[in-house]
Order: sequence, then C-alpha cells, then structure tokens
Amino acid sequence: MRNLENKIPNAPNFKYKEFVRSETAIRFSMNNFPTNEEVWRNIERVAVNVLQPIRNKFGMIRITSGYRSPDVNIKIGGSANSNHCRGEAVDIEPLKKGISLLDILEWVYENIDYREMIAEYFPGGWIHIAFREGSNIKKLKLKDNHHHYANVSIDYIKLLYNDQNNSS
Repeated sequence: MRNLENKIPNAPNFKYKEFVRSETAIRFSMNNFPTNEEVWRNIERVAVNVLQPIRNKFGMIRITSGYRSPDVNIKIGGSANSNHCRGEAVDIEPLKKGISLLDILEWVYENIDYREMIAEYFPGGWIHIAFREGSNIKKLKLKDNHHHYANVSIDYIKLLYNDQNNSS
C-alpha cells in the first residue's frame, strides 16, 4: 500500500490519491485500493509515461477515473477486462482554459506511447488512455452516446470534432 498523499516518483504533479479516488466507491462505501504491488507499479507507469508529459505540455488536467477495484468496476458497468482494474488506464479532461480535448488527444496520438486511447462522447466527454509496459499498440477508438466503440483515425476524430464545433 502506498501513502496516498505522496507524489508519484518521476511524476511530481500527481499523487496516488488521484488514481484511487472514486465517487462510486465513496457513495457505496466500497474499497477502491489496489491489492497487489503490480497494480501500484502500473499506476506509476501511467503517471510517468502518459500523465506527466501531458501535464508538462498542457498544464492542469483532472483524472476523472483511474484505478478501479473489480467491485467498483462492476458497479459502474465497466468492461469485464477493463485496463482500469490493472491500474493501466486513466480518464482525463483538461482544466486549463483554452485547451480542448482534441488538443490533448492529437498531441498524445503523435507523441506518447499508449495501448489504446478512446475519445469518449466527443466533442464533450473525456479521453481514456491505457498504457501497458511493452504492449503499446496505439489503438484509437471513438465511443458514442450509445456506448458503441469504433476504431477510427485521428483525421476522423478531427473532422468530427470540427464539424460538431462548427454546428454549435
């Protein structure tokens, strides 16, 4: 178990508590702490290899979902093989004005290794990024309002994002 108030080594802008905080766990008095060392190491890898570079480039970001215990994952209706349960995924959104989800998604696509990145409910929503040491295949997906997933290209996401913003 890590001290949740500690900063993550080599990711000084993130603390362990950001990864285990869960509104669902709080609401239902559920345990949402990793039970083994490998999950803690996965959380550290995500922080160092994905989140800190994003933070360095774009400023403040919020982790809306990090680690999920199996019980919390079931409660929220998460995938049975969710990367969140292994500490290998985060959902994020920017906090700095003027930074869009597309800005971050496009930069990660071009500059960061990742296993999968999902543009969830774009152009609003959030970005899901999974990172697995030695298995980063850079799969880009779109999740729509009907919970359907599609493999897409970055150009498709840009067109969708720009079309949505131009019609508003």
